[in-house]
Amino acid sequence: MAGVLEKQLARALDMRLAVFASKAASGSLLQDEMSLRAAAYMASEIIMPCCCIMCNKAKLEALLSQTKLCAENQELTQRLAALVYDDLARCNGLG
Repeated sequence: MAGVLEKQLARALDMRLAVFASKAASGSLLQDEMSLRAAAYMASEIIMPCCCIMCNKAKLEALLSQTKLCAENQELTQRLAALVYDDLARCNGLG
């Protein structure tokens, strides 16, 4: 994926997912399924126009790991990437 596009997506995700920062810092985001799914849905909306570039979970994890929300939390990155991938797959027939 192009470096510039990846940085722009990460910045957009940071702005959109900032509302979950306190839950992520306290570790409660992983225990709150509704908030985790809401974060994934919000991320999916941003990534949707570029979903052909983000065609697998590894690429999604790489992108999400660049965000402030997921930078220090591998488990959160993996869970969020899986949820985003599932949402993109439902909307666009990925798989």
